[in-house]
Amino acid sequence: MKLKKKIPWVLFAITALFMTAIFSLKYRHQFYQKYINWNNSAEIVMFGDSHTANGKWNSTINQNPVLKLGWGGYTSEMLVDKISLSVPFKPKYVFILCGGNDIYQDSFTVENTLNNLKLMADTLKNSSITPVFQKLLYQHKNPKFNTTIDSINNALTNYCLKEQIDLLDIGKDMYDSTGLKASLTIDNLHLNKKGYAIWSKAINNYLNSY
Repeated sequence: MKLKKKIPWVLFAITALFMTAIFSLKYRHQFYQKYINWNNSAEIVMFGDSHTANGKWNSTINQNPVLKLGWGGYTSEMLVDKISLSVPFKPKYVFILCGGNDIYQDSFTVENTLNNLKLMADTLKNSSITPVFQKLLYQHKNPKFNTTIDSINNALTNYCLKEQIDLLDIGKDMYDSTGLKASLTIDNLHLNKKGYAIWSKAINNYLNSY
């Protein structure tokens, strides 16, 4: 008889724990963003254009809190003026991904994009913050665009080697013969949940190595 009375309470407890877990996963990112703004501190900053802006980093990166600074459609030149926004939060690392939107500008050159990335790194290093660059991502079935991305990534690789700055190849497991895999994109350009999971895994592997 006592066992029968306990069963509903056990089921209630299990259900409550399950709902708490679901709530935590759903609202974890929003909670951390508000916490960062209140505490004016972040362990990590994810910085860049729409690729970064669309990520829910506090739900996918293991080391929290993570501040997201991302602006859809922004070029590297526009983002040079934004990189200083990360400095007051005193992060340990700023992960940078941008430059793809530069390709659509009439004034685009690989050299200009690289110079903008250098300015970002200098701003962070001058504030004793570690910049971590990420190789730019391919699009799905856009070989002309992807060839230009290769040119930027090659220049960025040479710069990072010279300056001893870490560079992550976040897209290496996202590609096939079409460029960005169709199964990882929502529109041939931007990543879906599976794509962000691969990207986040690369970030977590990097952080776990230190």
